[in-house]
Amino acid sequence: MESRRRESTAASSTVSALAYHKVAPIPDQARHRCNYVTPAQFDLQLRGLRAAGYHSISIARYLAYRNVGRPLPPRAVMITFDDGYRSNLEIAVPILRRHGFTATFFVVAGLLGGTNVWDADEIQEPLLTADDVRELDDGGFEIGSHTLTHPHLSSLSDRELAFELTESKRILEDLTSKRVAALAYPWSDHCPRVHRAAEQAGYRAGAILRRRTNFSGTPLFELRRIGVNEGTSIARLAWDLARLRFRGA
Repeated sequence: MESRRRESTAASSTVSALAYHKVAPIPDQARHRCNYVTPAQFDLQLRGLRAAGYHSISIARYLAYRNVGRPLPPRAVMITFDDGYRSNLEIAVPILRRHGFTATFFVVAGLLGGTNVWDADEIQEPLLTADDVRELDDGGFEIGSHTLTHPHLSSLSDRELAFELTESKRILEDLTSKRVAALAYPWSDHCPRVHRAAEQAGYRAGAILRRRTNFSGTPLFELRRIGVNEGTSIARLAWDLARLRFRGA
C-alpha cells in the first residue's frame, strides 16, 4: 500500500511529454531521418504505452492541473507533433485513435497548405491545410502554435518576434474558435526574452525539446519534451518514461 501511495504521488507530480515530427515511411532520399517515425514503430509505441497504463492528455489539461489542481489520470503523458505535416492527419491520427490517445499538434500557421520550406535541403512534404486544422480540432485534438514561419526566434527583433507569436495565434484561433494555449519553439530555440514575448502574446505555456520530465516546479514556458525518432527503441522509450521522473533538472 505504501509503495503504491509513493508511486501515485510521483506520477501526479511528474508528467512527461513526447515530441514527434513525421509519422510516415522514410524516403530513401530523406536527409534528416531523425524527423521520422515509421507507422509500424508508432503503432508499437502506442501499444506499449497503452499496455503500461498510460493516458494521454492535452497541454491545456496539464495547465489546468498545474494552475488549479485539476486531477490527472494515472500515468498521464502528453503526445505532441511539431511542424504540422499532413501525414500527421493521414497516418498518425488513425493510429492514435486506434489506441485511444489524443495529441497536440503544433502548426506553422503561416504555411498552411504549403511545405517545409524552412528545411531547404530536405524533401519538401505537404503541410496541413486550414481545413485539415479544423478537422483535427473538430476531432478533439489540441492545436498549438509553431509560430508563423518557423524562424529562429531568438534571432528576431522584438517587433518581428511579437508578430510571429501573435499572428500565428490569431490565425489558429480564427480557424478553431478556441484559445491557443501553447507554443512550441521552432528548433527549440528559446531564451528569457522569447518566454516573455510568448506570455505577452497570450500563450500560457511554451514547449522545448529536452530529455527530461516535467515536475511541479518546471517553468511553464520551458515544458520539457522527449524527442522520439526512428532510432528510438521501445526499451529506450520505456526507460525515459519510467526513470526520468526520478531525475532532477
